[in-house]
Amino acid sequence: MTRQARRRGERAATAARSPRLREPVLELTSDEHARLFRRNALWVALGAVAFAAVYALLAYLKYRNYDVGRYDLGNMVQAVYNTAHGRFLEITTNDMAPRQMSRLGSHVDPILALFALPWLVWPSPVMLLTLQSVIVAAGAWPAYRLGTRVTRDPRAGALLAGALLLYPALGYGALNEFHPVTLATTFLLFAFLYLEEDRWLWAIPALVLAVLCKEEIPLVVAFLGGFFALRKRSWRPLLITAAAVVYFVAVVWWVIPHFNEGQSAFVSRYAAYGDSAVGVALGVVTQPEQTLTDLFAAGNLRYWWELLWPFALSPLLSPLTLLVAAPEFVLNGLSSVRFQRSIAFHYTAAEIPFLFAAAVLGLMRLWRWAGGGFRRAESAMTHEAVRRPTLALVVLVTALVGNFVLGPLPFNLPGSQFDGQDYSRRSHAVVLDEALATIPDGVTISVTNGAGGHVSDRRVVYTFPYYEGAEWVITDQTRPFIFDRESRLAYDEALARLLFDTRYQSVYARDGVYVFRLIGAGETQGGAGDGDAAEGDASPSPSGDTPASD
Repeated sequence: MTRQARRRGERAATAARSPRLREPVLELTSDEHARLFRRNALWVALGAVAFAAVYALLAYLKYRNYDVGRYDLGNMVQAVYNTAHGRFLEITTNDMAPRQMSRLGSHVDPILALFALPWLVWPSPVMLLTLQSVIVAAGAWPAYRLGTRVTRDPRAGALLAGALLLYPALGYGALNEFHPVTLATTFLLFAFLYLEEDRWLWAIPALVLAVLCKEEIPLVVAFLGGFFALRKRSWRPLLITAAAVVYFVAVVWWVIPHFNEGQSAFVSRYAAYGDSAVGVALGVVTQPEQTLTDLFAAGNLRYWWELLWPFALSPLLSPLTLLVAAPEFVLNGLSSVRFQRSIAFHYTAAEIPFLFAAAVLGLMRLWRWAGGGFRRAESAMTHEAVRRPTLALVVLVTALVGNFVLGPLPFNLPGSQFDGQDYSRRSHAVVLDEALATIPDGVTISVTNGAGGHVSDRRVVYTFPYYEGAEWVITDQTRPFIFDRESRLAYDEALARLLFDTRYQSVYARDGVYVFRLIGAGETQGGAGDGDAAEGDASPSPSGDTPASD
């Protein structure tokens, strides 16, 4: 009999003699742990594969249905396309004075350039959507290892990894078009795991990949360094904090202004606090009453509730871990853009890793408290009131319920947030397919937001209503976008100007979708017809012939 087995037998005998020890705290032997780790690793891998397959399919169905747009899939496609053709992250700005510039003047997410290589093999926006699902799914592995390390039970670790895969905000991130910052969720999970394991040489590449996903990620990484300095009682993680702060200052005060010929346009989202990055930072600190009022507004409280309850509120039991995501909570909470306070968008990407880590650590704190170890070391526990896999199962079931009530999976059951109809093919998508098939590859175009995600693989892409210099123009009355906002009146006025512009000829008109060609532009281009498209009236009415679609 091994020493561990004898010890477990002694604890069990003691528990039988003592009524106070209802269930002894039993730990797995090394052999049991290894065996369970291998077995549950297979289930986690299968779960990750299922996540990648399901969400890649759903992302494709959304793409096929034109539920993506120039904002933001088209922006990413153009940057990747131009990089693949030797123009590093070049994009066309989306405004009434468009110009070619580096995407680094908008967002510092150079990780986009890495997708230029797979683009050469699979030149399609679907490639970006598919790889995004795969990379997000890969986060299940560090989640499993972290859960197993903290709980010391692979069964609990596997259940917690499953809860992450079912977490509503993670699913929305995988489906919210394509955003480099969404990939940071997986990289930050790996970084947290490696820092917890004291594997610095593995943590650093994960941290570098994370900060390359968006310019505010270094703020989260800086807080992460401070967290592990406290957790490990070591000054070394503060080196991460220092490096992250330097990088953040460099990209916000030098890189973005350098490529944008001025400060980031996104500073305007915080205009209530200042008119520059420094001004906003100072305003948040010097106006504490307004800051706290805005942070604890009803919209934020609802947002935080929807982030917390699908993990059974367990992150609240590890508040210090939650504080790592404080920069993102503040940026989203104070923004004038309401989408930043919704779990249905990519703005949760840097919050999810620390919500999950807090859930894992909080679960263990609850387990210890339930066993008589409240405010004491784990060694002071008198019994195991509830097993760790049982607590993890509660989190998993809560995440499943959260996805049903809040999440993007089509359950096709009464009360679910989505069903199959939300992803089914609409007839209007067929019309858009026909219209875009008339556009030659590589020509300069102007396109409305709704169709922009499909045709941005070219050097110059203007966004309607701007079309000066465009050889082809694509508009869609059913979704009257003016840049990234819908406005029926402004759209109809813009379409009227285009309709009466004698330089352009209508070549397709059906179901509110219109394609115009600059006269003479298509004479040397292959693949575009000069006549009117079948089944369409080539003279659209500015007032619109069809009702707006969903």
